[in-house]
Amino acid sequence: MHILETPRLILRPPSHSDELRLHELHSDPFVVNAMRDGVYPTIQQSKAALLQFINHWQRNRFGLWMVFVKNEDQARKFAGYCGLMCIGTYRAEDPNSLAEDPNNVEIVTCLHLAASGKGFAVEAGRAVVQFAFEHLKLEKVTSFVRQKNTRSIVKNMKIGFVYVGDVTYKTGRSRRLEISPSTAVKADSLLVFDCKDSEFDRDQ
Repeated sequence: MHILETPRLILRPPSHSDELRLHELHSDPFVVNAMRDGVYPTIQQSKAALLQFINHWQRNRFGLWMVFVKNEDQARKFAGYCGLMCIGTYRAEDPNSLAEDPNNVEIVTCLHLAASGKGFAVEAGRAVVQFAFEHLKLEKVTSFVRQKNTRSIVKNMKIGFVYVGDVTYKTGRSRRLEISPSTAVKADSLLVFDCKDSEFDRDQ
C-alpha cells in the first residue's frame, strides 16, 4: 500500500479514523446534489462506505486515497478522495465490464465544494492514473460520468481521458471515458511511498 505526494497534495489510504471526515464530505450539499441525487447519507451509510473503501484496499492492494491539501504551516486539510475501484463496486449492472479483465478498473473522485475549482481534482487524478500505469501496470483506466456533469468531463479530459461511448444504468445514462499510457498526462511531480497497515489508523 502506498502514499502519493504531489506538489500540493498528500494522498493516503483510508483508515478507521476517517469516519467523520467521510460523513461530512458525503453530507456536503455540493456532493449530495452532484453524486447522491439530493439524498443525504446517514452516519451508518457513511460507516459502511468507509469500511467498503478499507476492504477494497485489503483485497486489491489499491483503492481510494484520502486527499489532503498541504499548507505552509505543515497542516493538512481534508479535501475529499480520489482513487481506483474495480468496476462493478458501485455499478454491478454495467453491461460492458468483464470480471476477468485485470484492467477492469475505474477512477472515482469526490471533493468538497471548498476544494473544487482549484485544480486539485486534476492534480490528484493525474497522480492516481500515473500510479495505475507505472506501479499497477494497468493498460487502461475507465471513468463513468453523468452526461450533465460537464465539470467532471472537462476535468477527466485534462487528465487524458477520451470519450468512448455511453452506458445506461438504472440511474440513467453516463459517459464512458478511458485513458491509456499513451493519452495520460503525467503529474508535474509524483512521489510514492510505501506505508504499513498499522499506519492507516494514525490520524492526520
